[in-house]
Amino acid sequence: MSDIIRFLERMGGDAQWRHAPGDIMEAALSEAELDPEHGAALLAGDTARLHALLGCAPLMAVQLPGQEEEEEQEDEGEGEDAPQPDSARQAAAFA
Repeated sequence: MSDIIRFLERMGGDAQWRHAPGDIMEAALSEAELDPEHGAALLAGDTARLHALLGCAPLMAVQLPGQEEEEEQEDEGEGEDAPQPDSARQAAAFA
């Protein structure tokens, strides 16, 4: 099984394999001396068969947008310009 994995890694590392003609692919497969079933699945582009031969399931993930968290709003009276409660009491005491 490691031969097919090495072959797939080699294919994944070189973009020219994506659209390689069948005869070039057949030559590469025979050179790699892979199991004929693996080679047939690759040539046919049958990923389901290849997954079955390798004993693995296709990887799939779903991403959904999450709920936006509402920021806790500060009290309207609190801000940089508004006096703080302690300083407001001090101001009233001096008035």
